[in-house]
Amino acid sequence: MNKRLNKRQIQAQITYENIYNAAMSLVEKKGFENITVEEICTKAGVSVGSFYNYFKSKQDILNEIFRIADDYFLNTVSNVSTGQDAYENIVNFFAHYAKYCEAIKIDQLKQIYSTSNILFIEEGRHMQSVLKDIIDAGKESGQINTDMQSEEIVRYLFISLRGVIFDWCLHGGSYDLVEFVTNYTRRLIRVI
Repeated sequence: MNKRLNKRQIQAQITYENIYNAAMSLVEKKGFENITVEEICTKAGVSVGSFYNYFKSKQDILNEIFRIADDYFLNTVSNVSTGQDAYENIVNFFAHYAKYCEAIKIDQLKQIYSTSNILFIEEGRHMQSVLKDIIDAGKESGQINTDMQSEEIVRYLFISLRGVIFDWCLHGGSYDLVEFVTNYTRRLIRVI
């Protein structure tokens, strides 16, 4: 059942989106560490008090980027990575990862892929659990036969694929990321 939003709820959603979009625009231009809440508010045309109605801190903007990505993997990718071949499911997972990264403006992505961003290594994220479920299913079916723990495989794969995204950013997005990630992942999973 779809619940209709009232005018106040619609305005709240618009304000939230304006703040988030203003922040992302500034991140793209200046980098996350170089922007302030005041700059975000000025660009969004809202008061600082309004900002804090939607976000606890500037860090919450970064958290929101990762929450949106995790929701995408939980609600979309987990439903399409259920084929019979465990290795192809891993390849498909990372093809979606690459598509998701391509959809983000490259200058924003360059700012997100920073060593100061520890959200990449935060445990328990949906993105990680979706991949772990794929690996667990492959182990249960006997297709993935290794003494490595599923969590260890997830970590190794993400470390490798984040390196690919970082390389793509360094090259200014000059190559087809999905194609490269698909080929790279196929080669990489041979070691599992």
